[in-house]
Amino acid sequence: MRLVSGPFSPLVAQWVADQIGHGLDWGPCEAIGVVDKHDNLVGGVVFNQYQPQYRNIEVSFASNRSDWLTPSLVTGIMAYPFDQLGCGRITSLTPKKLRRARQFLQKFGFKHEGTIRAGYGDDDCIISGLLASEWREHRFRREPSNVAR
Repeated sequence: MRLVSGPFSPLVAQWVADQIGHGLDWGPCEAIGVVDKHDNLVGGVVFNQYQPQYRNIEVSFASNRSDWLTPSLVTGIMAYPFDQLGCGRITSLTPKKLRRARQFLQKFGFKHEGTIRAGYGDDDCIISGLLASEWREHRFRREPSNVAR
């Protein structure tokens, strides 16, 4: 598995939106995809709503298989908000009914920070965040020299 970005960002962003559904429009964003050995897109991460004055960015993700990430790939993805943009935090807004998505976020160190009641119409919106200081200490983080490209 390897990461794709740059010129592939619009394609990955559209793929993630299609996987999530509901006619999402990310606005200005950067997307990083994960492709398998056959160059099939198997997962993607979209960063949007960048607020440089607050050093914050939002993240959304989707995948079509469970083995789409390794610690090195996660480190490569997290290098964008934390190293390239200098963000102090990443925020994720997730429907409450998507339990597996929320468990996925917890696995990568995100903390449940609050709930917006009926934030997704008939479903609550769960706010999760990951601070740069938490990411630096996370068990999945690898040194940049070990990141798969």
